[in-house]
Amino acid sequence: MSSKDNKAWATLLTQPGYRPGVEALQRSLRRSGSRWPLVVMVTDAIDSGLRNQLEAQGCLIRQVPMVGPDPQLAHRYANARFAEVWSKLGAWNLTEFSRLVFLDADMLVVQNMDELFDLALAPDTIAACHACRCNPNRIASYPAHWQPENCYYSWCQDAAMTAHPPAKVDNYLNGGLLVLQPDAGVYQQMMGQLAAMTDISALFFAEQDFLNDFYRQRWQPLHYGYNALKTLSHQHPQMWDMQRVKNIHYIIDKPWEKYPQPGDQWFELHRLWWQIYQSSPLNDR
Repeated sequence: MSSKDNKAWATLLTQPGYRPGVEALQRSLRRSGSRWPLVVMVTDAIDSGLRNQLEAQGCLIRQVPMVGPDPQLAHRYANARFAEVWSKLGAWNLTEFSRLVFLDADMLVVQNMDELFDLALAPDTIAACHACRCNPNRIASYPAHWQPENCYYSWCQDAAMTAHPPAKVDNYLNGGLLVLQPDAGVYQQMMGQLAAMTDISALFFAEQDFLNDFYRQRWQPLHYGYNALKTLSHQHPQMWDMQRVKNIHYIIDKPWEKYPQPGDQWFELHRLWWQIYQSSPLNDR
């Protein structure tokens, strides 16, 4: 395989508790028929035993450093666990790959989306999906301006995302799926900006806010189906269409935390996650 064809999916594992998410993601990619491997970026918190188990399932393991502002400031984020997600930026330093598509570990691929590796991407840009800024669960730690009228999806009329939002609705990406070209120079630029950062009070969503600033006016919006937040099915039913969903993002409560029961808010979507997670790894290849 030439360097030009050396492409991969990537995810981040910083704590053992997210292992089920990574395993389900790997199985879902194989079931989708993807030709590209999954790189699991790990930190020192992931021991050799778990690394070996993931390798045995077909994952590639790459060590990345813990980066970002002082972890003691984690209480400043909308969720304390966001303090570890800065290490996602390590994807830009994996220059052995000509292109990476980063996927959060709480995602599940339900249709092949290898076309993202052939997506036309201008130099110094990335591709991603819009974030939903409705805050439907009314999480108190979220910014006050996260309201439906400021959410891009509120202005989408159908599953094709036909939209005419007002000027006040800016393009704000969700960091769960990122199409990028690794570049050591870009990585060093990011690390330089992080090192100079003394105030993170406005970074409620850690690396996601950082990426929105770093790539302001330099990111290409994708159809929501590539990063279908499970909450969209209730919050924006006018555009939700499972036929167009390729990758489900299980934000907020995670499906592996408990087995779904009829009557649960996200029963069908969480049951789908369990069906793939409990499938035999031998059938995924």
